[in-house]
Amino acid sequence: MFSRVPELENKSLLSEDLRQQYLKCMGIQSWFDLSLDVAELSAKNVLDDDGLVGDESQASDLSKNIPENIAAAKANVLRSEVTEEPAIHETLDLLSTKIAKCELCELHINRQQAISGEGSAEAKIFIIIDAPVLDVAGEHALLSTTNKQMIQAMLQAIGSTLASVFITSLVKCRPPENRAPQTSEMICCDDHLSAQINLVKPGVILVLGERASQQLLVSQKSLTDLRLRHHRHQGIPVYASYHPGELFGSSEAKRKVWADLLQIKQHIK
Repeated sequence: MFSRVPELENKSLLSEDLRQQYLKCMGIQSWFDLSLDVAELSAKNVLDDDGLVGDESQASDLSKNIPENIAAAKANVLRSEVTEEPAIHETLDLLSTKIAKCELCELHINRQQAISGEGSAEAKIFIIIDAPVLDVAGEHALLSTTNKQMIQAMLQAIGSTLASVFITSLVKCRPPENRAPQTSEMICCDDHLSAQINLVKPGVILVLGERASQQLLVSQKSLTDLRLRHHRHQGIPVYASYHPGELFGSSEAKRKVWADLLQIKQHIK
């Protein structure tokens, strides 16, 4: 028979806290029976300011209420298993504040005002153009007054309104002299656009204009080839059509837009 080795027998074991740390580092989940040694654990947890175990009367009082202690311990474990409360979701207003401070591309150098977007945060239709403009009144806006009126007429034709949709652009800062935005500038705003789509969660996206359609759909095809086709972006149906500025004085363009709008209407029933 083997004899006991006093040195090993008296050697202290790892503390529970240290053991748990080792298990966590090794990716091992620790399980224990809450009903075991509750009185002993409760007594050990009665500590004074010096970290010493309190008197026996305190431990005795705790041991008398073992069921209550078990219930409390289980409640603590359940609370620890609940994941942290999710962070407050970024709102469109907070995102607009972030966009106003963006310096990812050179457009911010001469920026007087960032135009994030406008409309309903619960819109079923999400409209995308290429860039903001400087309207006749000298104000920065997503659309000129006349183009905005044209979009309003387009939406009314399918039973919708400007107030019920969300409109934004691929770049959030107006390019100098109302020029077309460069590809690099649109790429720098990709994350802002993706965040807006994730927040609004629309049922369908309508992208207006050839340049905006090509950029969003990552295609070199003409608008003629992109129209009347079912595309997807971030898992959402996308349809391409003409920019409202191209519709004035063109009955043919208006007929084509009507065909595009009929596809959009299918997603807002």
